[in-house]
This record gives sequence, structure tokens and C-alpha cells, in this order.
Amino acid sequence: MSYLNQRIAGADVRVMSSNILFDKTLPDRLSLIADYYRASDADLIGMQEVNRVGTALFDTLGDIYAPVALRHPEDKHCFTPILYRRDRFELIECGSELYRSRGTDTKSMAWAVVADKQSGKKLAIINPHGSLILKSYNLEATNAVEGEQWRVDNVCQMLEKKEELRAKYGASLPVFVTGDFNAYANSESIQNMKKVLPDSAEVATVSATAGINSFHRVPGQPCPEGTPIDFIFVTDDAIKVLVHSIPTDETALAISDHCPVCVDAKLN
Repeated sequence: MSYLNQRIAGADVRVMSSNILFDKTLPDRLSLIADYYRASDADLIGMQEVNRVGTALFDTLGDIYAPVALRHPEDKHCFTPILYRRDRFELIECGSELYRSRGTDTKSMAWAVVADKQSGKKLAIINPHGSLILKSYNLEATNAVEGEQWRVDNVCQMLEKKEELRAKYGASLPVFVTGDFNAYANSESIQNMKKVLPDSAEVATVSATAGINSFHRVPGQPCPEGTPIDFIFVTDDAIKVLVHSIPTDETALAISDHCPVCVDAKLN
């Protein structure tokens, strides 16, 4: 099996976003996902579509990663948990919330603030899964119109959380926003995000993956040409992105219908 490249020299942290697809094939893919995460060398992983079957990963990976933000305050299941390395970080705060603009309770965002056990330096991750309207939802709305309106407000909610965390922990707090946004780069929602937080692919100083869609519909199929719907955005006043990558090797394609997105970054 092939996995992510070795972390680039000079990087302080590796952050990954990963939608694991909660369809009927998930039980058969759990061990493959766990192996991939173990080999990834990621410090923080923002996950999407983690239903109750997917939570089995937390026990499997428990010697390396601690999961946070598993349930909403309303006791609804959270589909966007975050993993952080137990040996490196101490959890300071975490939480999750449903979007105020949504069609179902399957789309949400979570966040966590962690501190490096050696340096004490804090950093934050906000992990969203963007709102989506499918025909199966039986809503009198379309994804192109109402769905995008919801995603625009989703982005507002993410940026409000970023401001809240920086107000609490300092204006220089490094913040990563990882997730499946269910929107392409030319959409209003992504353009609004980029006005505040740059896309890591556009500010990476060493290398970045371009020209492919991170979503490929069926596990194992190749990624089509185009632009991704999975992103990692950063507070560029506190984070210097060195490498942005969307791995498209056989293993990355097999673990889900979304390839992971990964960044190696230096914290200012």
C-alpha cells in the first residue's frame, strides 16, 4: 500500500481532512481507513460522514488519536468529529453545532482547541461538512439555489466561530478550517471564505495539488479533472503552508468517495 509522502522538513504540523462516506460499504472499508490514518502521520484529522458504524474507528485508533465533538448539545449524532494525537496535544476546548441553515440534521461543524504538550502553543481546527440538497431529501428546494444560500450562511457560521476562538485565545491563534464544503472554488460560499481565509492550495510555498476534484463518487474510482470540494483554509497570519496535497494513489482512492486533503505547515 502507498500512503502520504513523508512530512516535509520544517513543518510543525500535519493536518488532514477526510470524508469517509457512510454508505453500506463502510464496514468493509474501516480497516483500510484505520491503516491509512495510522500511516498518515497527521497530527489533526477533521472527519466527515462519521455515523455510528464509523465510530468503530475511534477504538481502533485509540492508541494514537483521541476523538472529540462526537455529539451535539441537542444529543444529535455528530458527523464531523476531530481526531488529535494523544502523545502531542492536550485538549483545551471542543464543541459541535448544527448549521442554522440546513435541510437535514446530517450537516454540521465541529471545532477543537489543543495545546502542544511541550511548547504550550495553542492551535484550533474547525471542521465543517457543507449543507447539501439531494433529490432524496424531498425538499421543495434546489441545491444550486437554496443549497448554495445555505452554504453561504454555513461559511458565515464558520467564520464567526473563528472570530470567537481568536477573541478567547488570542488574535494570533492559528486556525485550520478543514472539510467537505460540497461546493466548488467558483461558488459564492467558497469565494466568501477565501476573502477571509486563503485556500491552502493557493498559498502553499513548496507544492500543491491542482487540476483534480477530490470527490470521485465511488471508492476506488479515479478522481476526475476539475477543482475539489474538500478544502483546508488557514489563518495565514499565523500559519505558513508548505505543502498542500490531495493524494490520488490506489489506497487514497479506495478508502472513500473523497480523497483526503492534507497540509504540512509551519506555525508562525
